[in-house]
Amino acid sequence: MGRSNKSLLLGVLCILCTLTSFAQNATVIFKPHPVFQRYPAELIKETKYDMIRSERLLPGDSLAFSLPVTDPEGEYYKLYGWGALNIFVKPGSVIIIDYNNREREKSTFSGDLAEENAWLNQDWFLGYGMLYPGQFTPETTYKEYRRQVYFNADSLKRVVKNTFHPGKFVNDCCLRVDFMAVHTLLNYYQNLVQRRQSEYSPADFEAWHAGFKNTSFSREFLKNARKLYKRYKEQDVLQYIQVSRLLANIVHDIEPDFAKQIGYTLFEEEYALMQVLNDVTRLYSLELLEFRERVKDPVVSRVVEEHVADKRNLLAGMEAMDFEFEDAGGNLHKLSDYKGTPMFIDVWATWCNPCKALAPVFHELARQYEGKNIKFVAVSIDKKAAPWKSYLNAHPHAGNVLEWHAVNKKFQEAYRISGIPRFILIDKNFKIRMAFAYRPGMKELATLLDKICWE
Repeated sequence: MGRSNKSLLLGVLCILCTLTSFAQNATVIFKPHPVFQRYPAELIKETKYDMIRSERLLPGDSLAFSLPVTDPEGEYYKLYGWGALNIFVKPGSVIIIDYNNREREKSTFSGDLAEENAWLNQDWFLGYGMLYPGQFTPETTYKEYRRQVYFNADSLKRVVKNTFHPGKFVNDCCLRVDFMAVHTLLNYYQNLVQRRQSEYSPADFEAWHAGFKNTSFSREFLKNARKLYKRYKEQDVLQYIQVSRLLANIVHDIEPDFAKQIGYTLFEEEYALMQVLNDVTRLYSLELLEFRERVKDPVVSRVVEEHVADKRNLLAGMEAMDFEFEDAGGNLHKLSDYKGTPMFIDVWATWCNPCKALAPVFHELARQYEGKNIKFVAVSIDKKAAPWKSYLNAHPHAGNVLEWHAVNKKFQEAYRISGIPRFILIDKNFKIRMAFAYRPGMKELATLLDKICWE
């Protein structure tokens, strides 16, 4: 046995020794990987109504997670924020993963349930691509397309049943394949839309699109989808993230009342919440607090409460968190030094090409508001000040822009700066107006800045 395998085995044994009080928990161990040294890894239960983020059990080169499992027949987790890596666990199981971040389907599994997890992470399963017909052209009729999709789905379900023992895992895989078929049928519509958009003028496309959604395709597709959804209980369907997203796509693209027609009452609140969570301008607004008052389903309510607690400091109307920054001359400044004046803040770095591409637009906007009641601030999050100072000396900038450098990472952590460029708008009362503000060049921003200058 090689040294690395011996080290891993010893690590597993040490981890298992620490898990004696978690007899019903599953253990998932990721072998050492450079990517985990740069970014945090979290596992999340694959249920829209019971999202559980698990903390690392032990720090170190290997990542170990202890996962609560209440169903003796098994449950599903995903590697959160890292694509769609699927993980099937049972109480007491130990699963070891050699993760491939570039080609997820080439990740390998050992320990318990290795065969099941390898099945769930094949390329076609992750990408929903197994059921596509071999030939698809604009001339392919929906009837022929559907026949090929169902043929592929039935063949795949037979393979599942012949490969694994009957039980929850087989039933779950067959459910996923059924909804994979609906997803593929929906792609008939989406593929044709893309083709027509490239072929037609905007006006001609709109005319075609309005007629197409009222053709036999919509009627037949919805008939097929209704038949499938009514075959399963709502809770069984919505527990899978990809299936839940499919239902959202049907509601968004084809029929807004589809969920009501099939009697999926839980999904109504889930879908409304999804619209808020997927839009940072809404997610960090007072709408999140208002949404909390409207929710009836207790599990959705818990998810909302978690988001409110997690984001409270950045919600619109909250007191802005104060931090200290340094200008190019070495002088220190605080955000609170400018209380009484609105501030529009651009968070950027010299290594960020999108930031530098947008910088001229930001500075031109600042010039347009020169002399008005608002401060424009550009905050660099470069690790060292030298590259930032060199960049300032080499590039012209508006005279009314305050150029600052963040002196510690607490500012980034507090304001959730996980991606840049990022814009923050603070009002004259030192309250958050938008933690994720509109970008320079957007019409909504100009309207908002005009309003905030006169308040």
